[in-house]
Amino acid sequence: MDSLYTRQSSLWIKNLPLVCTSLMGLLNLEGNTAVQASSILKDVLKHHLGPQSLTSSGDQRFDNCSQENMEGNAVNSTCAVFENAISAAAGIPTEHFVSVISVLFFELGEHSVVFMRNIVLKLAELMIQTSGGNVNNEHLQKCIGSAIIVMGVERFLEIVPITLDERSFAYSNIWLVPILKRYVTGSSLAYYMEHIVPLAKSFKKASRKVKKTRISEDLLTRAHELWGLLPSFCRHANDTHQNFASLSDVLVSFLKKQPSMHENVFMALQVLVNENKAVLIPKKSESNCHAVCDSELEFGVQPAYSKKAATRNIKSLASCSRQLLSILSDLFIASQPEMRFSLKGAIGCLASITDSSVIKEMFLSFLDKFKFTDCEGNIEMLTSDSGVLDSKLGKMENYSKRCLILEIASCLVEGAKDDLIELIYNLAVQSFQATDESVHCEAYNTLSKILEDHAFSSSRYTELIDLLISLKPSTDIVYLRSRYTCFHSLMVRTMKISLEEDENSKAFLILNEIILTLKDGSDEARKAAYDLLLNISSSLRDTSGVDPIEPYQKLVNMIMGYLSGSSPHIKSGAVSALSVLVYKDTNLCLSVPELVPSFLSLLQTKDVEIIKAVLGFVKVMVSSLQANELQQFVSDIITAIVPWSSVSRHHFRSKVTVIFEILLRKCSSAAVKRVTPEKYHSFLKTVLENRHGKSSETTSNGTENMREDSSAKGPNSRKPKSSDTQGITLVKHKKRKRDKKFESDLPSENEPHESITTSNHGLRLVKRSRHSSDRNSNGGKEEGSKMFKKSRHKSLIESGVKRKVKLTNTEKNKAATHAPKRVSKPETFKGKFKRNL
Repeated sequence: MDSLYTRQSSLWIKNLPLVCTSLMGLLNLEGNTAVQASSILKDVLKHHLGPQSLTSSGDQRFDNCSQENMEGNAVNSTCAVFENAISAAAGIPTEHFVSVISVLFFELGEHSVVFMRNIVLKLAELMIQTSGGNVNNEHLQKCIGSAIIVMGVERFLEIVPITLDERSFAYSNIWLVPILKRYVTGSSLAYYMEHIVPLAKSFKKASRKVKKTRISEDLLTRAHELWGLLPSFCRHANDTHQNFASLSDVLVSFLKKQPSMHENVFMALQVLVNENKAVLIPKKSESNCHAVCDSELEFGVQPAYSKKAATRNIKSLASCSRQLLSILSDLFIASQPEMRFSLKGAIGCLASITDSSVIKEMFLSFLDKFKFTDCEGNIEMLTSDSGVLDSKLGKMENYSKRCLILEIASCLVEGAKDDLIELIYNLAVQSFQATDESVHCEAYNTLSKILEDHAFSSSRYTELIDLLISLKPSTDIVYLRSRYTCFHSLMVRTMKISLEEDENSKAFLILNEIILTLKDGSDEARKAAYDLLLNISSSLRDTSGVDPIEPYQKLVNMIMGYLSGSSPHIKSGAVSALSVLVYKDTNLCLSVPELVPSFLSLLQTKDVEIIKAVLGFVKVMVSSLQANELQQFVSDIITAIVPWSSVSRHHFRSKVTVIFEILLRKCSSAAVKRVTPEKYHSFLKTVLENRHGKSSETTSNGTENMREDSSAKGPNSRKPKSSDTQGITLVKHKKRKRDKKFESDLPSENEPHESITTSNHGLRLVKRSRHSSDRNSNGGKEEGSKMFKKSRHKSLIESGVKRKVKLTNTEKNKAATHAPKRVSKPETFKGKFKRNL
């Protein structure tokens, strides 16, 4: 096909339907065949049916109203192939099949309205057949979504309309609403107001007429679903600057009369504002943009405004923002705290495009309304003498009002000018004098918004850090996260503006709290501290060329400074902090040459807390680095950690073993053995044996289980009689103390790699166990002795000791054919332990 097309021959046009027909049957197969056939067909369609291909082949131009030329006939025939395949399919076509149809929609573009109309109708029939059932039609919905994107929702709904019969109350194609909600983009606000809103009203009107409650409720639900398409029609709307003024009247009506539409209005406003701001200020609004829909994620369709269009849209939105902000603020005051998240987003995005004088006027009216200003209009100070805030009857009520004011203030920060920012800043700082933690949380949130959007002098940052550090942090996780959000902005700002010693000392105050929380905090607090550290490092890594020493490097050096401290507690906390950074940024080990040697040198200390932390760091490092990056550190790592392989306390041996296993997997056993000191080759050999044993253990377990089952079902196997049971019980009772003392000298299960030779008693016990196993295999011991050996054998296995004695088939057969006759009294073993012989 490519050869024919390159030669400008008309043969490719004639052969295109034949190629599609020949590959069509393969799309319904399973496995790799269907994947390959789908890929080939997509490539053919993309190369030969694109708009440029159709209009540039030959002198004749392709027109969507003329199908008499050769190209039109070829496209018509190709679409007919797919239409016939859908009709012939038994049930829903496969995912591979409909994915090819989606490509066909996109390649034909606006011409698909003409050529693929029947395919759309076929897909709609399939949706009607499968809607409401248990059939998975997700891929079919996605295909219809591609048609909506390409054709436009207006043209698509002309082919497959949503209708309601007001006499019979029957409706059609309502299954389209969830698909429209996901895939509508680039439509018009006018279409929503002129077609969707009237259709929703007709459903609501019908719900009032019908007498049956179930039908009435169903019709009302459908009306709300149609109204709920509002955010979808706002995505990349093509007529915002012409029709938003009219839409704002509809939004005001929704806000005042339909509480069920509030969330949709909040979301729609954020979509409209943030999409346009993302064009004018990409980095600022990208993270806040709620306009990313399934069509953009699945099909890579990203319609965007030009800067000129975005500017006009923002101007139109700002012209109506004052009225909307007033209504939204009233709703905010009347709403419950758990319902304010989306509402705060809507207020914030509108405030960011509204004139600062309007925002300031609105904020001052709130302060006056809640009596937070004095007679001169200044903010009432929060002190212990304040009658406004500290009266016994109204204290909690006033704290609640202050939280509300702080929440609103945080929404208004982005669009505020310096005078309003100063007002909000003072309010937040004064709020830390309150004794209620919820007030502190909101003050932290407001300050973090100010620090994120506005810059201050270095002296202001210094004062603020001193104030916040002087406050005793709460153990409440919500409080702590609010505090850490503020610390994030403060730390980043402080480290970017200057390299002076004073600023560094203030940054160290924040680092102190982070490191102490990593060591002493609860699980949730440690997680919050880890997140804070990662957020700080991420923000600093994104900064380039701010200082001669990059801020991120500066942060690493500051944390490494703790390694020279005198407190093992702080040292281990710094190691944990750097482990987090290395986990997220493995290049840190390479870009800071002194990092790894500094850590490995700490293994020469004798402090348990530091050793644990450093071994944890080494494990993170060897797990994160690529094999080629790890090569330069292998020798130093092994030299530093291998002496701790002989120490079983605190799981040091097991930690070293895990690190060795990772090194063996990444760097090969030869490379590891070459740099391992000779005196530790026996340890390395044990690690290698264990590593190889794990892979064969699964296979051997299956075989041994089959043998055990076969032995257990032998002809001579039987259950003990009642008299035997009584004897066994007596034997068990007499041996409990011996078992307990016996197991106390063995390595615990938390030390899985304890050497056999670490204890003379341990070595003798292992050897005796082997003899006992042989005897037990020959079937000559009593049931009580067998129970004792089972318990000891389990302890040995849990302690990591390998048993190398294997039973032959003959011995196993003997064990299966000899059952114990009676229970004898246990004999006494002279020595440290008492055991059966």
